Amino acid sequence: MTTNTDDPSEAVKAEAEEIVAGGTEIRQRLGEAVAQAAEKAQQSGQGLLALVGAVLEGAREGLDRSVPADPDDVLRQVVDALGDGFSQAALAARLAVEEARGSGRHFAQEDLARLREDLQAARNLFQDAVSRTLKGGRQLTAAQMSGACEHAGRVKLRLGGVVGTVLDAVRRDPILLGKESVRAGVSTGRHAAGALFLALGGMLERAGDRLRHDGSKT
Repeated sequence: MTTNTDDPSEAVKAEAEEIVAGGTEIRQRLGEAVAQAAEKAQQSGQGLLALVGAVLEGAREGLDRSVPADPDDVLRQVVDALGDGFSQAALAARLAVEEARGSGRHFAQEDLARLREDLQAARNLFQDAVSRTLKGGRQLTAAQMSGACEHAGRVKLRLGGVVGTVLDAVRRDPILLGKESVRAGVSTGRHAAGALFLALGGMLERAGDRLRHDGSKT
């Protein structure tokens, strides 16, 4: 199987197929793959929603190869992995914005606007994207699709909480920072366009550690 590794959707589709077919630690391994793909998708401007379809298509193919004893559980893990990966990428963006603000710098408006629109779309359309992709396949039963879509609704709520904190951070940067800095006489710097998306990669591991730590307390 050949894969265009320059295309985040094609790459994560192939990974999803292999992970699901392997049948071990699906949520953890696929969540990391989704987070990495999300960072690359934002750099390329492809966006997050394209990854939903790619991951689910890859998962369907992996299910066909492995024929697991409990495909419903596998589908839930795949949907959870999407939520985990998107949450990790979103938190990485928040950390990047907050770190920049703490050092007296801010990201380009066009980067912040693209990030905001992408995260809002991922939050608002997540369940619809899962439902649309699953209904486009023929391998799953109606009950399996219904269960996965219902679970996607729960994951959407969890994802929405993380995205909300990121959007709050983006709204505070750079407008308020600029006004406060002018009043305080503090010189602030501006990152070049595209810097935000480059910064995400460096924050993914920290974001993953934060999410795992927060999850262990619940």
